[in-house]
Amino acid sequence: MRINYSNIILGKDIPINEKVKLHIPTIGELAEADNNDFNESTRIFTTSVREQFSGVPEQVDMIEEKFPTLWDMAFDDEMNALVGEAMFGENKTLLRQFLKALSYWTKTSEDQYRALGNKKIISEELDWIIDVKTYTYLSNLIKAVTLTKPNKDFIAPKGVSNNPRKIQMWKNTYNGRLREAMKKKNVELGDQILQLEAFAPGYVGFRDIKDMTYYQFSNLLSVYTAKYSSEKQYQIYTSEKFDTKDMKLPDLSEEIKLIKFDEN
Repeated sequence: MRINYSNIILGKDIPINEKVKLHIPTIGELAEADNNDFNESTRIFTTSVREQFSGVPEQVDMIEEKFPTLWDMAFDDEMNALVGEAMFGENKTLLRQFLKALSYWTKTSEDQYRALGNKKIISEELDWIIDVKTYTYLSNLIKAVTLTKPNKDFIAPKGVSNNPRKIQMWKNTYNGRLREAMKKKNVELGDQILQLEAFAPGYVGFRDIKDMTYYQFSNLLSVYTAKYSSEKQYQIYTSEKFDTKDMKLPDLSEEIKLIKFDEN
């Protein structure tokens, strides 16, 4: 099913069926609520099996072949518990996290859902059956509205498990990148809000920012950052201090586009 980005940028919740909508949280909701709920409810739907198991290259190919998605793992008794605790903490299971995430993203109650043994979760009250196909659609929607994308630097190459030399090379690379990543400071939501204030050509009220969805906010920040960069380039272009005969100014009308999730 195609994602309607025009509706998403307008801040509208996304209809799933006649009784269910995917709620797009606002900046105010993210700032005021327990970020753990948002982070966990996003992570369970956006993390791939390969991404989760790239730290064990000896097994990642076999695991991914047996369990293509976390949804498949959630319905396996052993992996449901083991991976649930590894990702989310003690006594947490993948299946419970999926129920929690469904509740979070649709503003419904966990009590409205029931897991079946055939890789499906149903809600009679909401007239909704969530199977692997629905999971994939929800996953793509959540990736789109949160702009979540995998860090390819931490995803093991396909076929790594079959070659001991490649396994050791990947382990060294992975551990080195992990150490470097741990040194970097995270950019917090408050920092991004301040960046939007700084780059916007006019004053954007904090109340207005509070009411934006994260998707709207991120797109505006991207646009204003691009405009700021373009203005800097123009200043260089018109300066007598620099040789700019080979310099080309970007056309913002071509560069400014909605940020979209790559479904391929």
